[in-house]
Amino acid sequence: MRIKVRENQMEEIEDIRPEYPYTCHHVEMRDTKVPWHWHEEVEFDRVVQGTLRLKTVGKTVEFARGEGFFTNANVLCAMEGDNEAVMESHLFHPVFLGGHYHSIFETKYLNPVLQNRKLEIIEFRSETRPQKDILALLQKAERLQAEKDQEMKIRNIFSDIWTLLLEEAAGLETEEPPTSSADQERLFSMIAYMQEHYAEKVTLEQVAASAMISVRECIRCCKKGIGQTPYEYLMDYRLEMAKKLLRQTGKSVLDIANETGFSGSAYFGKLFRKNLGMTPVEYRKKQGNAIV
Repeated sequence: MRIKVRENQMEEIEDIRPEYPYTCHHVEMRDTKVPWHWHEEVEFDRVVQGTLRLKTVGKTVEFARGEGFFTNANVLCAMEGDNEAVMESHLFHPVFLGGHYHSIFETKYLNPVLQNRKLEIIEFRSETRPQKDILALLQKAERLQAEKDQEMKIRNIFSDIWTLLLEEAAGLETEEPPTSSADQERLFSMIAYMQEHYAEKVTLEQVAASAMISVRECIRCCKKGIGQTPYEYLMDYRLEMAKKLLRQTGKSVLDIANETGFSGSAYFGKLFRKNLGMTPVEYRKKQGNAIV
């Protein structure tokens, strides 16, 4: 499914509702990727199978089965897993725990984490008591997803998790993020633009203009931040969107190539084989979709 981006360029999380700003997603990564993105919701993930790699600006961390992590609000990140990777992903808006604006829950407990740019990611590997307890509580929250009328219990679980998170964060040695706030805002703008217009013809000048910077600065900012040029990121994103269509629809390879911004099926097929070692048709069959 395509990432939805609000006018403020943040990702819109599916199933997050004003009356209940929390959701849990069961995500089978297989050989897919979660492209660079960010959102104002916080995220707690637990790997239940395989191996998962989490990328933030300037850092890549690997997580195995039974491990997990917290991703702070508005952190630019990407994820990919091996063919067995499965994770349970809990996302909620801070208001889920904080209640009304400027409540003591927000100012005393949430903001020390939310407003700390040094706390982008917190790892849970059962190395400390808070880490073990957080992982156990995440499993408990996952089991409640199949039951009715569990909203209050789930909220209480995450209140307990947040208390443990504060305890874990207090003992961490943090370091300054590798990018400035200005560079991060530029990355947000450029990535949002490419995600919104990936199906169209996109020029480097347009990407740079979305962040109101020069082409040279655009390339520098992307390379430093996500380790790719804008063109490389755009091709990766188009391929991920094409892979989803190959898995989930019966559309022809030509139609998919056209819908994802590639100039014809021949170029699409060549790039697909170069990156995945197989043709689009072979990929579709491997995923269990026999439509050609």
